Amino acid sequence: MKILPIASLLLALSAPIVAEAAPCLYDMSPLPVTKGIVSRVTPNGVLLRDGTTVILPEELLANVRLAQPLAVRGLVAQSTHMVQAFALDGNPPVCPNPATVARGPFPGSPGYDHIQN
Repeated sequence: MKILPIASLLLALSAPIVAEAAPCLYDMSPLPVTKGIVSRVTPNGVLLRDGTTVILPEELLANVRLAQPLAVRGLVAQSTHMVQAFALDGNPPVCPNPATVARGPFPGSPGYDHIQN
C-alpha cells in the first residue's frame, strides 16, 4: 500500500508556512530591550500587558505566543508606548531574514523624489 507517501504529503501540506528568522547581520546590542507579557496579537505586531505596542516584522511574529514573555530590541517612541522591534532578544538575538526586509525609497528611485501633499 502507498499510505506512507500520502500521509507524508498530507503532513507537509498541513504544516504552517511561515517566514524564517535568521541570525542578526548587524549588532543589536546598542538598542534598548523592551520586555513584557504578550496580551494580544495585532495586525502589525503585539500588545503587551502594560499597554506597550510592539511593531514586529512578520518573520518574528512566528516566534510570539499569547500570555508568554517577550523581549525585543528596537527603537522606543518618545511620546507613546510603542516600540519598533528589530530583533528578538536572546543569545544570539533573532532578526528577520535580510532578504525579506522591506526597503523604502532610496536616492535615485522613482519614489524618492515624489512628495505627497
